Amino acid sequence: MSIPPNPFKTRLFDLLYARAFRLSDTTPFRLASGKESRCYIDCREVSLDAEGAFLIGEVIFEAIRALRPDSVGGMTLGADPIATAVSLTSFLKQQPIGAFIVRKEPKDHGRGRQVEGTLRPGARVVVVEDVVTTGGSTLRAVAALRKEGHHILKVISLIDRQEGGTAALAAADLSFESLFTLDDFIRRASSSDMSTPS
Repeated sequence: MSIPPNPFKTRLFDLLYARAFRLSDTTPFRLASGKESRCYIDCREVSLDAEGAFLIGEVIFEAIRALRPDSVGGMTLGADPIATAVSLTSFLKQQPIGAFIVRKEPKDHGRGRQVEGTLRPGARVVVVEDVVTTGGSTLRAVAALRKEGHHILKVISLIDRQEGGTAALAAADLSFESLFTLDDFIRRASSSDMSTPS
């Protein structure tokens, strides 16, 4: 028996394709890794949208609820709206999960914290990302969390660009799941081109 499609996940993909995905045959986009690509994905066009946040919260909460994490979060800025959406959804589902933010660098004042949130010592956490490319940003977030003694249950991203991130996370002994891959968007773009009359 085939598993019926998740309507929330289907709609989330449609929003990401329509609002976040850009494909250019002429102008390469510069990525955070420094590489150039003909594909660019800005998930904030969806994660900061009301419907998009609702869908992200629903889909990722369902993907991690069995793990029963204490908190969810990741490297600022891309992970911030995702973590908030999941945390809010978890409360509405009566299985509250906290949220946290990992700064790119520790604060140079106050308590000098790099991880912000209500994390108890040795918390069990899920790290979220909008887009995983090489995995560098995720690994920096994981390193900051491990330094504080927290336990990483899983890494989950909206999109995997399939440029080495999966292997890098596996090498760091991390369980990784992505809701979608870059190939999913390329296939949608190709099918749209073929259905367009010449």
